[in-house]
Amino acid sequence: MGTNDFHHEMGSSRVWHPASRNSSRNSVGGVNTSTCQQLADIIGGVVIASTPACVVQRLRNINATILGRRTESPLALPFALSFEDNVRGRTLNLGETVLLQKEANALMSALQRRGLIVTAFHNHWLFEKPRLMYMHWENVGDPFEFARNSFEAAKEAGLF
Repeated sequence: MGTNDFHHEMGSSRVWHPASRNSSRNSVGGVNTSTCQQLADIIGGVVIASTPACVVQRLRNINATILGRRTESPLALPFALSFEDNVRGRTLNLGETVLLQKEANALMSALQRRGLIVTAFHNHWLFEKPRLMYMHWENVGDPFEFARNSFEAAKEAGLF
């Protein structure tokens, strides 16, 4: 793929758009595609994947570099949630976000106050500036409640 093809596929807004091939599926992981879009709307994000799980994401606005190069990659700057294995309206819900070190305690506390299980806090990259850290959290429950609680925690911690 040439450079122009990459930018054309990415769109002029520099926001990744999901592949249309996933939009024709009615249900994935027990979460239908219209429900997946509603979950994306809660966080002001986009549907990244419909299969095998509903994955929604919005990017953090952090001016970051890796190896001295500016990055806006969804791998580097995510606020992402996934939902799968729907059993009577309760799904396995997972979250991940990039954080600045000074944001870690506030987000961890906000997530825990909402009954979410914080499972990891670690780095992904070497030679990045500023130091980028990543937090993961989870629960089994109502996917809409998880999305609302996750995003409210992020807002309370000053991420958005």
